[in-house]
Amino acid sequence: MPEFYLVPKKLARKAPRLIKLVHRLEAGIFRSLFWLIRRLSLESALKLAGAAFVLAGRTSNKADKARENLAIAFPDKSDEWRENTTREIFRSLGHSAVELIKLEQIHAEREQRVEYVLSPAARKHMESHAPTIFVTAHVGPWQVAPLITRDFGVTTSAIYAPESNPVMNDLMREMRGAFGEKLISSEEGPRPILKELKAGNSIILALDTRPDTGKLIPFFGRDALSNTSAVGLALRANAALVLGRAERLPGARYRVTVYEPIQSPIPDADVKEQAAALTKIIHEHFEQWIRETPEQWICLKRRWPKANKL
Repeated sequence: MPEFYLVPKKLARKAPRLIKLVHRLEAGIFRSLFWLIRRLSLESALKLAGAAFVLAGRTSNKADKARENLAIAFPDKSDEWRENTTREIFRSLGHSAVELIKLEQIHAEREQRVEYVLSPAARKHMESHAPTIFVTAHVGPWQVAPLITRDFGVTTSAIYAPESNPVMNDLMREMRGAFGEKLISSEEGPRPILKELKAGNSIILALDTRPDTGKLIPFFGRDALSNTSAVGLALRANAALVLGRAERLPGARYRVTVYEPIQSPIPDADVKEQAAALTKIIHEHFEQWIRETPEQWICLKRRWPKANKL
């Protein structure tokens, strides 16, 4: 996550004594924006944030990363298509920000705003409350997807990436913990995850970002550094592995789909081989979601390693 949001990193670091002041200033500005969004209707907030993020995206260096990722995932598309899609990705990012801020409202109004789609096998698993690693991707309203675990009474912990800005980190933790879920920093490693699974609880995480270390797994036909450790932990703890997807519908409504638990295609192989095979299956689902709504894929960081890093 960015260390500074509203001032250039190089400028802020030239004056180390001002870093705390910059952090507090940014947090104050964001608190004011969050206050405003909470007072708007969901529909109005989505429109406002979408337009604002599109405007901000024009000068963001993150736009270049999105174009690079789109060029790899969609090599047959034109430059114009990638430019338009990148613009809409920033709009989707604005929508995601509103959905996190107004998650409590969305849940309170879920009878009008949220529909759940589960096959009989998926419903049976959710009702079992068996320890599970629920996996999603940063596609569409991904932060809405965990609402279904609350409605099925599943005890979950959410894995999150801490903000570099400590004041913003506290603010984001406050929002992410709105439903009483335990939050586990991605920097804490595998032990807390394994502990939760062995206690009979479940884990929620997005598994489509590039980790610092991992295994190369095909993604859109090209090897991408991928996190296979979470899948490996599910195998070691005898926990289920379940995909969940949220989609935006017209009228500020949402659809949350829970898939049947994914079974290992090579159950007799060792854990590392099974984890790689299962991650490949997960990637195939992510590819399908992204192809359906590429403009809602939050891909503002480099997903694939550079050629000289392979």
